[in-house]
Amino acid sequence: MSTTQMLYDMITEMSEEEKKALLLLLRAPKARKQKAEDVDAVMGILHEYANPDLISLEKSASEEEAEEQERNFWEDYKNETPRC
Repeated sequence: MSTTQMLYDMITEMSEEEKKALLLLLRAPKARKQKAEDVDAVMGILHEYANPDLISLEKSASEEEAEEQERNFWEDYKNETPRC
């Protein structure tokens, strides 16, 4: 299934409030000055979907990924042929 199809399926199942929250999130980098109540609404909706058991796993997963990328970088660097 394509990403576009997955997004379409997800959006069609959302309430109007959830769609507005998604739009706020997508526009966030462009619109730095958002109303506090809009941000609170988005945070409330996201909180409904949050799984507290996974939050600590997400942090450790991102740290592990960064460490792996660094290891891969240095391994690739060591395996390069000298350019002298």
